Amino acid sequence: MNRRLRAIVVVCLLTGFMGPGTVFCTSQNGAQSTSPPATQTPAREAWQREFDRICSRTQEAMSFSEEDLASLVQRCDALAPQIEKLDETRRKVYLGRLHMCRGLYAYVLESKRNPKK
Repeated sequence: MNRRLRAIVVVCLLTGFMGPGTVFCTSQNGAQSTSPPATQTPAREAWQREFDRICSRTQEAMSFSEEDLASLVQRCDALAPQIEKLDETRRKVYLGRLHMCRGLYAYVLESKRNPKK
């Protein structure tokens, strides 16, 4: 993959984090698309949906119960091996984001279990 194409792919992946579902990608001629890439497979869609479900809830983390937070941490751990199978660029982007989501949930869970006195 050449550098320009790689940059376009990374921009498309990153802009997908603005909200679950819609991904805006800009092609070389400036046209925008909201449709998924043509290479998208059902297996990719499954992990992507789970990723969106997990990481789209970070702003609500403080309102979750300890059980909900523990479940989200476990779901992050279960999703990581699926993301590790992706190509290098997507693996780096999505694993980094998943790691941040997991870290936030784990931190909030720990703070709820051990409140300062």
